[in-house]
Amino acid sequence: MLPVEALIFDYDGTLSPVDAPREKAYPARELSDVLNRLSEKYLLGVATSKDYWFIRDRAPWATLLGLITGLEVIVGDYYVLNRDAAERGRHALLEKLVARYSWESCVFIELKKSITGWTLGASVDYRNCSEKPRNLEALLKESESMGLWTLRYRGHPFADIYLGKPDKSRVVDLAKSVLGVRRVYYFGDSENDVPAFKKADVKILVLHEYNTHMIDVLNFDYVVDLRDLHRWLSFEFLH
Repeated sequence: MLPVEALIFDYDGTLSPVDAPREKAYPARELSDVLNRLSEKYLLGVATSKDYWFIRDRAPWATLLGLITGLEVIVGDYYVLNRDAAERGRHALLEKLVARYSWESCVFIELKKSITGWTLGASVDYRNCSEKPRNLEALLKESESMGLWTLRYRGHPFADIYLGKPDKSRVVDLAKSVLGVRRVYYFGDSENDVPAFKKADVKILVLHEYNTHMIDVLNFDYVVDLRDLHRWLSFEFLH
């Protein structure tokens, strides 16, 4: 029988430091140890802007995977794809759009792929740059003019474009409707977590140096420093 409580985590800035290089973007060892122990008692999930190919080896303890900011969701043995994101022909459109722009060498363009290989989103990752890329706003404005969804993050060196409406709350809804979860604890750190926070039963803001403005965004049940998350989880759920 599945647990009736679920703990769902954002990834960047919540489980992994937001400024960590991509190849080093893993939870700290002590946090990984706690998550593995938690998975024996609770249903664990990740709700992330990243795709399956990035997250699968970084969250082996997760039964729920909310991928590409909710456009693709794996719920136990079930697979859910957002209707707009599945529309034929739009995947190549996004790839061509991003490729038309030139980027500084410090910029990493991440195409977010579904399990089937379709491009459902794109991210402009400029965490290695000293300032915003010069073509970023032009790309985002053109994307919006084409009816694509864009996300900008205050204090975070990323910007995202999606084929469908990004909404991490789909993970919370599906956990309850498909798996029968009665209580969801949601852990996040940025604006794209707000829809999931609003649907969750318990809201935990994971705080770091780039997101102190989030304290005033919602009425959180708990605010936990990223460096102390492993201790807080252990105290609250393993004792």
